Amino acid sequence: MTRIENFGGRVAVVTGAASGIGRGIAASLVTAGATVVIADIDGPGAERAARDLGAHARQVDVTEAAGVQALADSVISDFGRADILVNNAGVGPLSTFDDLTTADFGWVMDINFWGVIHGLKSFLPLLLGNPHGGYIVNTASAAALIPGAGTAAYAASKAAVVAVTETLGVELAGQAKVGVSVLLPALVRTNINANATKRPGHHEGAPAAADFLPPGRLLEPSAVGAIVVAAMRAGERYIFTHPETRGPVEERYQALLRAYARQGKEPS
Repeated sequence: MTRIENFGGRVAVVTGAASGIGRGIAASLVTAGATVVIADIDGPGAERAARDLGAHARQVDVTEAAGVQALADSVISDFGRADILVNNAGVGPLSTFDDLTTADFGWVMDINFWGVIHGLKSFLPLLLGNPHGGYIVNTASAAALIPGAGTAAYAASKAAVVAVTETLGVELAGQAKVGVSVLLPALVRTNINANATKRPGHHEGAPAAADFLPPGRLLEPSAVGAIVVAAMRAGERYIFTHPETRGPVEERYQALLRAYARQGKEPS
């Protein structure tokens, strides 16, 4: 798979990078030598992060295709190229299925899934047209592979991101220009749980997102950023932050294989 060995001179755009995982990735890209554009719906937060990291800030709502296209246009106008796109903007409301409204599902999909689609539609042509090639990282979640209570909307949106990334990887295979990875983090110190109160159906007495978080090791965003940059250097399709999630993923796929074994016999 295509990889990026030298980040010097590269222009990277990271959405949802005012804080959390996005900021951690942006910081690691700056350290690696890239020119980084921090894009976030929180304009002042993006400006602060850009000042702290030595990056550039843009305000963007990833749910708006026109806004993401304007972001892409501004990157080309200001820097003359785009090499790396990290579709990271996301929200994570965790609540029981019966407490989540259809509006909640729409809100989550608009940001977590359509935000990725808008980014790909606007930036992929630029990366394919870049004579030096490029790279895409889409942020999903280990929740896309490991079923858990409270994750119906969140995991569904992230599973869609995994599917799009894998499909894009198949379609781009052999062109040796644009690498594609999907990030599958587990527990990371972010504001995603606080953002859960912004869901349309949130109400007083709603289940707390923290009640659905599994026990485990909490990783700092800076550590995730370092993992992502290393994976881009290696050209990894799947980027895992917590090796300990392998067990539950293996259990899921073993269950699938057992179902195949039971159901795959020729009818008598």
